[in-house]
Amino acid sequence: MEPWERSERGGVKKTKTPPAPPVAALTDHLLGEILRRLPDMASLLSAALSCKSWGRVASNPAVFRRFLSLRRPPLVGFILTDRGAKPVPFHDPDVCFITASSRHPKLASAASNGDFHFQNHPEIDHGNPRHDNGWRLRGCDGGLLLLSRGRYGDDLAVYDPLERTVIFFGKPQLPTPAHRWCNVRHAIVADEVDASFQVIAIQHGEEETAAVFSSRTREWAMIAWGTVRYRFAWPYSDGIAAGQFVYWRPNTKYEKKEEILVLHMKTMSWSVITAPFPPGESYCIADMVEHGGLCIVSSKEQCVKLWVRDNNGGWSVKKEVSLLNQFGYLKKLRRDEWMKRVRILAMKAGYVYMEFWSIRKPNSYLLVLNLNTIKLQIIHNKPGPGDDKNYRGAAFPVFLRLAPIPARDDDKKLQDA
Repeated sequence: MEPWERSERGGVKKTKTPPAPPVAALTDHLLGEILRRLPDMASLLSAALSCKSWGRVASNPAVFRRFLSLRRPPLVGFILTDRGAKPVPFHDPDVCFITASSRHPKLASAASNGDFHFQNHPEIDHGNPRHDNGWRLRGCDGGLLLLSRGRYGDDLAVYDPLERTVIFFGKPQLPTPAHRWCNVRHAIVADEVDASFQVIAIQHGEEETAAVFSSRTREWAMIAWGTVRYRFAWPYSDGIAAGQFVYWRPNTKYEKKEEILVLHMKTMSWSVITAPFPPGESYCIADMVEHGGLCIVSSKEQCVKLWVRDNNGGWSVKKEVSLLNQFGYLKKLRRDEWMKRVRILAMKAGYVYMEFWSIRKPNSYLLVLNLNTIKLQIIHNKPGPGDDKNYRGAAFPVFLRLAPIPARDDDKKLQDA
């Protein structure tokens, strides 16, 4: 209700409401906050075409990154690998690709034409198995695959299976460890805005050493460890990207607590966090700005939990979803097909990517859970005839990269987009 005021003559008159500030008066920061909340990519493109100032803000890489972080990324499928007695690269894993959906034409085309087994590029040879020099999958982020060749991973490559482009580079010059088996662990972090990437290499010896390779400079640079010392079980597997973080799960088979090594990519600072659950539970790190940044998603007995930091620096459960109670179909699968284990693969923009697998059969189900709406997508991983291999090694969801908004001064590219 609009306010009223009394005039000098005793009458009552209606006060004038000050007009709303014009859109042109919005600062770039406020305009960016508005644009990143638009519902989809088409709306963002329409806003970018409205005027030069909006196009300039919409094409800002920082705004586009924030826009992407709030939306479900287009899922092409999942890459599954088998698990050996030794970690990669000592073990050369077999690779299996599972298509996510055939309803979306662009995603279906990407899934059918993508070289997810990295076998159809002329510069990526298969190597000689007798000399143990084949290419092996080490990580995946932003639709890019990190590969290494040889038993000790001396050669590295980052491969785009959709565009079928590859960048080769050598390993970093880290101090030679006392034992050759002290292998380097890697991780890849992709920038979805410009398709650039960084590769992290860490090595455990008499002291920890690390380096980062940038696709922009094509060079390795050392990373200082500071005061952090990873005193417990050294990571058994390669690292995983989670927004602005990279983390390595420890080899805590005989430890009493789960110590996670984390690298903050913006500050290049290390930290070690203790998980709020005992070793053995499946989990992933998530980057959630709405919950203060670094969070953990875990699963135990088919129950998914979102852990966030509390005011005292500890952990508290923000949300908990019992998959069997919430989705009766999963309870039927558990009974009929001996589905028992749920392992967390990744979390992006409020969606949890998981695998529900059997302890007796090679088949499994890939699950995509929306933590906000509690809706579930189920993708059946059904082995082909005669294929009874269990793919219980590292697994990665593969997403389609969205092209960024062209700069506003390039009208033709903006209109084409």
